[in-house]
Order: sequence, then C-alpha cells, then structure tokens
Amino acid sequence: MTTQAELIKRQATARLDKEASVHRSNHQNVHARRYVMPNAALGGIEVVIIVKGSNLQLWCEARAIDGSVARALGGEERPGNETYSEPGKYGRHSALKTMDRLHRGDAWRFVPRTVGDLDHILNAVKGEGR
Repeated sequence: MTTQAELIKRQATARLDKEASVHRSNHQNVHARRYVMPNAALGGIEVVIIVKGSNLQLWCEARAIDGSVARALGGEERPGNETYSEPGKYGRHSALKTMDRLHRGDAWRFVPRTVGDLDHILNAVKGEGR
C-alpha cells in the first residue's frame, strides 16, 4: 500500500471512529469497517469502508448525497437492482450484505485519491456540503 493510500485509510478510520457509531453488525475482521454516520436531515447514514488492497473504497447510501455532488466527488452510482441481478452472484463487496440499507439499496461507491477528497466525501455524507 502506498504512503498516500495508508494516510487515506488512517484518516477514514480515525474520522469514522470519532464521528460515527459502529453498525450493529460490527466490523469485518480485516477488510471492512461498518458505520452509521449521523446526518441532521436524514438520521443515520450507513457507511462502509473497504480496506483490502491498495485503494480504500467508501460506500454510502445514495440518499445521503445529491447525484451531481457525488459525481463531482468521484462517486460511482451503484443502483440497488445490481444486487443478485445474476443468479447466485451478489454483485457488491460481501461486507455490505449485513447492512440494513446498503445491502440492496441504492449506493455511491467512492475511491478517494487524497485525504482532502476523503474529507469532502465524509462531509457530504454528514450533510455538511463541500
């Protein structure tokens, strides 16, 4: 993992550990951390960070971020109907299966390239804009 990727991973974990609560399904042993991030307008927003491999992935419920904002932040739209669209295949990272809404709901998937990108994404999830 590159130095930049390690910084992003540490910042994501630190911010979410401080600002969010651990999801009731808890964290996966090594590769994923599951949270519920407070959002004043929407209540709790499910967020999962996947830390396997060289780049951190951040998944959040689509309702948290307006589409144009999410795309400007590098988000990839992942509609809920992609799950199980092929028989026997989930279609998303398995860590999302235990989430209440991210399991089959519409989502955004981000791969932040800098700590600044990560902070903008998490601020948007919280409803704080950019």
